Amino acid sequence: RRGGRIPRRVGRARRSRARGGAAPHGERSAPVSRLVVVSNRIPVGRPSALGGELELPAGGLVSALLGALEKRSDSVWIGWDSRAPAGARPTQIAAHGVTLVGLPLERAEVEGYYDGFCNQALWPLLHCFPGRVVFEPRHVAAYFAVQERFADAVAARVRPGDAVWVHDYHLFGLARALRARGVTAPLGFFLHTPFPPDDVWSILPRARRLLGALLDYDLIGFHTRHYLENYIQACRRELGAEWRDGRLAAGEQRQRVGVYPVGIEPADFEPSASLLRRKAMPGRLAKMARGRRVVLGVDRLDYTKGLPERFRAFELFLRARPDWHDRVSLVQIASPSRADLPEYERERRDLERIVGRINGEFGRVDWVPLRYVHRSHPRDELARFYREADVALVTPLRDGMNLVAKEFVAAQRPERPGALVLSRFAGAAETLTEAIRVNPYVPAECAEALAEALEMPIEERLRRHAALLATVRAETASKWATDFVAALAG
Repeated sequence: RRGGRIPRRVGRARRSRARGGAAPHGERSAPVSRLVVVSNRIPVGRPSALGGELELPAGGLVSALLGALEKRSDSVWIGWDSRAPAGARPTQIAAHGVTLVGLPLERAEVEGYYDGFCNQALWPLLHCFPGRVVFEPRHVAAYFAVQERFADAVAARVRPGDAVWVHDYHLFGLARALRARGVTAPLGFFLHTPFPPDDVWSILPRARRLLGALLDYDLIGFHTRHYLENYIQACRRELGAEWRDGRLAAGEQRQRVGVYPVGIEPADFEPSASLLRRKAMPGRLAKMARGRRVVLGVDRLDYTKGLPERFRAFELFLRARPDWHDRVSLVQIASPSRADLPEYERERRDLERIVGRINGEFGRVDWVPLRYVHRSHPRDELARFYREADVALVTPLRDGMNLVAKEFVAAQRPERPGALVLSRFAGAAETLTEAIRVNPYVPAECAEALAEALEMPIEERLRRHAALLATVRAETASKWATDFVAALAG
């Protein structure tokens, strides 16, 4: 049935008549010839100055996914096109040799599926903020109805030999909807957020059925071993699943589960050879600091990032260490995010009040302790900011990975690297073990870590940075995409 419920699992006999390949679900009949990526949105491009195909945003996950798609000719990326008018036919645009298929959604679908269930229920729950979760029956119904909309679009375009790679919590139920339409192509899913402990997951309405729908994917990937273990435990407890040799089994369902840490492309942030040959010159941050040390934070404006806690830790540092007054400034870049949701507007106002209080108490006519910027910055500008900073404060309360930590490491000048203070609750902390790792819920611990970072001898900074950079270079975005697709196709 379509609409507010996920269809029950379809038996093997029915799926044998499937589109997307003749082999039964979970088996492989031929190598993957084409990749179909499905995400909440398609990347937004702009017309090329030379005409023809669109230019898409460079760098990051978009580039990694495009690289995976380009390796197989005629591949497709399907997602919501927020620019398409409601009721219109799906858009179809060529970019980088890939076909982008944009689905229009009705306003009510966006309000229920995206603004509602995704942003007000799944997002806080996956990040372990159950007190912020809002459940509305109409939001739940809209979420599952949109899974059906996506399934129609994907099933219509899947061919024999394809593999389908689905991204993130917006599409938890897509595999089941595709299996109900007879699609037997390999279905992979990657979760870009944390997966919470089972007692938190079980707060969801229809938690058990939604978890069962996730098992319809052939392969699920997580950033860290911790998230993977949470998922396995939830499947064991809720579904009676068994875990053996990297596979989950529950009834007829079989699924491979793995850890695939997403990364960046270090070359996008590393200083160029010509830059390293030149003497380091003061940039915008250095000129603003006027000889003072710079602590940098770069985040989206989101309650999961722990910005109020970070500011209070900096306040505690200033209170405990008057010897650092007029010698250091915290620069916080907070990119606008989900500004149409009331809780995000409240978060912005709360931050501005804290900034005003700290600067009012500690600031001087010629020294602003905390500089807060509520706007986005392009990647090349951020790379320059990273290089100029003495310390990066990356202290989310919970984060799937957090690529800012990796960008900061990559951007450093090798002869004078900055120090990284990293939350234990960011996925990046699992492998960036040479960072100063902290509990962001304990301001005193963060204040002490900030002092340690500012006073760290150059020999220790060099040692830590060399180890961190080796990890960042080993866990790139392209390796993440290549490894996942190879596992899905294998």
